[in-house]
Amino acid sequence: MHYDRTTIGLHWAVVALVALLWGLAQIIDFFPNPLRIQVRSLHIALGVALGLVLVLRVVWRNTGGKHLPPAESGWPQKAATATHYLLYLLVAATVLAGLAAVWTRGDSIFGLFSVPAYDPGNKALAHSVVSWHGTIVNLLLILAGLHAAAALFHHVILRDGVLRRMLPGK
Repeated sequence: MHYDRTTIGLHWAVVALVALLWGLAQIIDFFPNPLRIQVRSLHIALGVALGLVLVLRVVWRNTGGKHLPPAESGWPQKAATATHYLLYLLVAATVLAGLAAVWTRGDSIFGLFSVPAYDPGNKALAHSVVSWHGTIVNLLLILAGLHAAAALFHHVILRDGVLRRMLPGK
């Protein structure tokens, strides 16, 4: 049993975007201006794309996505369900906190237009919002790592096919 192609594609698109966004965030400040503005703009644009993919994923899951029976029962199934909902929540919170960071800090987007700072003189507010964005991302990465470890545990130790349900191909 496999999930449908759309569900699998949206899942891995979220994974790829989160990884790419995290990687970009780690190197943005190494670039000199004006290249830094371009890299930050790319980070912002990909963050918006992540938000859109998340919305598509939730809509697809609730309208057309294939639903498979739970792999387990009892507390492991409840933990898996809670983990999935928390992953959705943390991705959404990450995107919203990122947008809040753009709004409080103010940014130029690819030099095409500017998002004015909410309170230009309040550097502490901008720093605080950016810090919250980073904290939420760290929580997301920790939970995603545990999610991946659980999938690998199913694949390597339990050998029950759970991981293969979300892999592309046959």
